Amino acid sequence: MRSNRRFLALAASAVVFAACGRPPEPDPDPSEGQPQEQTDPCAPNGHIHREATGDWCHCDRGYMASAQGLSCEPDPNYVPRNEFDFGDNGEHACWHVTNGPFATVTASVDRQPRVDSFHTYYTVKLRPEGGQYVGTFNFKAYATGDFIAYLSDASVPMAFREGTKVLDVAASSPIPEALRDGVCQGGLVHMVGYELTDKVQYTVTFGPTSLPELGLVIEHLQ
Repeated sequence: MRSNRRFLALAASAVVFAACGRPPEPDPDPSEGQPQEQTDPCAPNGHIHREATGDWCHCDRGYMASAQGLSCEPDPNYVPRNEFDFGDNGEHACWHVTNGPFATVTASVDRQPRVDSFHTYYTVKLRPEGGQYVGTFNFKAYATGDFIAYLSDASVPMAFREGTKVLDVAASSPIPEALRDGVCQGGLVHMVGYELTDKVQYTVTFGPTSLPELGLVIEHLQ
């Protein structure tokens, strides 16, 4: 009888324990094991460039990289511009139309040729797409400051991009008629100004346009 009573007591304890159950396990944190999104230390007045040689801040106009750490701070020497200076209005660029050096680049879906050699007259061959012509090319400024793209046709859409961001055009203007029809011999007719930054990898896109090619010179204003 004693063994029966002991068995019944153990069985009753098991029933009570099963009824109560174990404490519920906490739901797993969905963020565990997931990569955490990194905030940009250069924001909101710039953005970070992460490179093998070291991270650096590409700061917006009117700001500068701080001497300590990764951040952008107001540039005390910044003076807002009133107008873009086109310098000699294309006279030097037009000299390259007849004197070179010359280079030809061809747009491709597989690669993006470079168009960043200064003092070079490029013949830019675009690729057909959707019944028109387009092309994307790499450009690295190798300096910080004002740049001018001189084009053989003002109607061809052009854009400088840093990643997906389209840069603002600082100014645009036709090459003065005397230069256009003189030293330029019609090889360059239009100027587009940009403010670019050293070390930044840009892309230059052309089109869509009905023209299969165009002439191009890009110069840094000293």
